[in-house]
Amino acid sequence: MSGWFAVIDTAQDERLHPLVEQCADRVCLLSGDLAPVLAAASPWLVTIDEREPLIGRWQEHGAGQNWGVLIETTLSLDGLRKHLRRFLQVMLPDGTQALFRFFDPRVFRIYLPAAPPEQQRQWFEEVRQFSVEGEDGAQHSFRWRGERLFDGDRPAVAA
Repeated sequence: MSGWFAVIDTAQDERLHPLVEQCADRVCLLSGDLAPVLAAASPWLVTIDEREPLIGRWQEHGAGQNWGVLIETTLSLDGLRKHLRRFLQVMLPDGTQALFRFFDPRVFRIYLPAAPPEQQRQWFEEVRQFSVEGEDGAQHSFRWRGERLFDGDRPAVAA
């Protein structure tokens, strides 16, 4: 059975972290004891629950604000956190490690279709789909079918 989760980029809007804190099922993607200012600007994984204030605010005020990425998966909250943490670090061309802000829809919707198929496939281990808002407000629903990435019913292509 699958469920819906969201990775919320609380750095996008100061209203988000207090809403995330009200969610019953939430966990920060970053590890350790974070200072309050860092926790308030971190990526948070939450279970989608229509009764939570976060979801209502997202529907009312989140359009075009790049608040996060929706995920449908069979994984638990902790299992999905473990899966997503694999993608938090990226090696830059100069060898420097940096935080990969995949939880920003502007990054994810460009990165995923442009990534090599072997990288794309890794994202979909026990994940059915990733849904992000596009630049024009349209939804992108990325799914892995066979050996190919799809956006809705069409093969996904790099922007």
